Amino acid sequence: MGNFYPVFQDKRWMSMTGKTHAAAGAFAGALAGRLIGDPLTGMAIGAVAALLPDVDHPGSYVGRRLRPVSVLLEMAAGHRTVTHTVWFCAVVGILAALVSTLARPYTAVLHLPWWPTWPAAGLDAFLGALSHLALDALTRSGVEPLAPLLPLRLRGPLETGDPLVELPAATLFALAALRLAGAV
Repeated sequence: MGNFYPVFQDKRWMSMTGKTHAAAGAFAGALAGRLIGDPLTGMAIGAVAALLPDVDHPGSYVGRRLRPVSVLLEMAAGHRTVTHTVWFCAVVGILAALVSTLARPYTAVLHLPWWPTWPAAGLDAFLGALSHLALDALTRSGVEPLAPLLPLRLRGPLETGDPLVELPAATLFALAALRLAGAV
């Protein structure tokens, strides 16, 4: 008798962690955008920012694109350490605010009326990156979001890459983000 669920044998199909993080980040960014900016722009910024904490893992979506940085981070600190803290999320938010501010003079020339203000970009990115930590805190490996100040490990019962958890979660986060952005 063959495997009743052959699709679960394909590890590429099961590897939805990046998609789930992006969907949750899109939701967080859309929520922030709804409060102080544009939900659609917030959705995009949040989705990208949610992928950034995994820069310390060479096999992740961001890690494969920034391989030298990823390999160095993994060798120096390991996975789910420095980049899985609220301090890293704050840096992501500050950098997004800085990029928004520095690019602001060029947005009129380039006809980009949707360009976010620095508070909106910063909050969208911070919450997007923070959503990554929240999801990883639900897994068995967990995270230490306040390290090195407070060595508190938050962990849950979920297993990373479980399609029975990640597919519905990614779908719900994506639909909620689109709803907040007014696209659905």
